[in-house]
Amino acid sequence: MTWLVIIFAIAVVLSPLMWFKQSPRQKRISQLRSAAAGLNLQVSLHRRPEARETEGALSSVCYKIRCGQESSHSAWVLHRFSTRGWASDWEGWQWFNHQADGSWSDVVEDIVKDMPEGVSAIIMQSTSVGMIWDERGDEEQLGQIAKKLMQLKQHAENKC
Repeated sequence: MTWLVIIFAIAVVLSPLMWFKQSPRQKRISQLRSAAAGLNLQVSLHRRPEARETEGALSSVCYKIRCGQESSHSAWVLHRFSTRGWASDWEGWQWFNHQADGSWSDVVEDIVKDMPEGVSAIIMQSTSVGMIWDERGDEEQLGQIAKKLMQLKQHAENKC
């Protein structure tokens, strides 16, 4: 009986420590975000790409890269998986808030043609370019995203 009490006491003491252990999904996401840092990408929580001004919930994850200088081009969002906004030249993708000027057409077409399925939006801001990603892919998809973000960054910096 004494041994049962001792085992029970040890279990009670150790059980809170199990809460600190990462689940397999948390571990995979942690590894993805570490790999993103190695690719010079920043990871941050972000509003849904098509969110209204009054919606402030940070429910999406944005992988972004900073542009070398603040650019004068207008900010724009191209998203999919939602019907908000207006149609773009690319099937399944819609503009929201603003539309990119014509100089972006070839670059964006190249970017969206083989986009990983988990990417739901491309976000261009004055200081950075980002993609909303559901993080369900692997490091290979992260590499594709980083490559596409670099293309967008280079185009934005060349326009300045």
